[in-house]
Amino acid sequence: MKPVSAQTVSTQTPALLDVATYISIVAMSLLGISGLPTLNMQLTAFGLCLLFGIFYRLFFETGRYRQNPGLYFGTQAFILMLLFLLGSNTTDAFNFLFLLLTIHTAVVLPVKPAVVWISIYYLIVSSIVLVTNGLDGIYALLFYLVTYVVCGFFGSVLQQAELARDHNQRLVDELKETQQKLQELAVVEERNRLARDLHDSVKQQVFAISMQLSAARTALSASDKSYQSVVEAERLAQQAGAELTTLINALRPPVLESKTLADAILDSVDEWSRQNKIAAEKRVDPSISVSLQTEQALFRVLQEALANVARHSKASQVIVTFKAEDHRVVLVVEDNGVGYDATQITKGIGLDSMKERLAAIDGNLETASDQSKGTRVIATVRRT
Repeated sequence: MKPVSAQTVSTQTPALLDVATYISIVAMSLLGISGLPTLNMQLTAFGLCLLFGIFYRLFFETGRYRQNPGLYFGTQAFILMLLFLLGSNTTDAFNFLFLLLTIHTAVVLPVKPAVVWISIYYLIVSSIVLVTNGLDGIYALLFYLVTYVVCGFFGSVLQQAELARDHNQRLVDELKETQQKLQELAVVEERNRLARDLHDSVKQQVFAISMQLSAARTALSASDKSYQSVVEAERLAQQAGAELTTLINALRPPVLESKTLADAILDSVDEWSRQNKIAAEKRVDPSISVSLQTEQALFRVLQEALANVARHSKASQVIVTFKAEDHRVVLVVEDNGVGYDATQITKGIGLDSMKERLAAIDGNLETASDQSKGTRVIATVRRT
């Protein structure tokens, strides 16, 4: 029996079945107890019915029976068998509890194990009826056979309904997840399109203007009245080109186009370390995978945090950590620089920008800093 009883079907107990179970236990217990001749037998029957209900609540309703379904159903059958053996004049009440157990069995077990257990219940009831009533109970057994089959079929229908509901819920969850990913892809694609358009049209025109102004400046002498105006216009054109480049990179981080976020972090930190002559220790988990929108947000936070280190910290070393914790992804940038007084810093070091990027993906930013003890920036997002 052990291999059979070890099988279960992962379904939730229908709420209506829970209500029906408790009502049936109370009603059938009172009816069955009323047919017992002595107070001791009535108290014994009451205790057994109460135990049956408690086991249902503690093990079946909570799903703990799955650890050993054979032990649970065997124990419940044994309790009901003891009730039958008390010899109540209204044994049909206790038999009804067996029918209830039949429904429970059919709801959660596969067909073959359920048939085995239901057959055991029927044999227990049949044996007791034949022993107590002899051949006069044969008609009752035929009636019981039909009711056990009907209850088993009813439980199986409930099981299929619950499985269908669970399947539909999984499909809905998958659909929502797919829809979210499509929205993220649409946002990323639109950003990439804008970046391409700016690069291929506006930036090229600004570059052409800058070249024309450079040629005009070369053709003029410093004594010409228009010379300073041309120089200023050339400077503004070059500044506009630089700002366009920054804007294009903000729309579409080039380093993320052909790399994973982990690889992009490693390469970016190496390049930053080389340019700023600051040692960098990298603790990056290459197996972490996040959505495209999360990738871009975390990468921008990394860039901003490293830029702050280079501009403000006077640090000699930086530690960059990218790891997964439970259902979260954590990016930490820690330096050994001069730190800052958090009570006096409000704007100007990119904290608001980082917080806004993370808030857009339901993430959060934490900072910790003491003067002369360095700074730690912690970005945390939910892993999807």
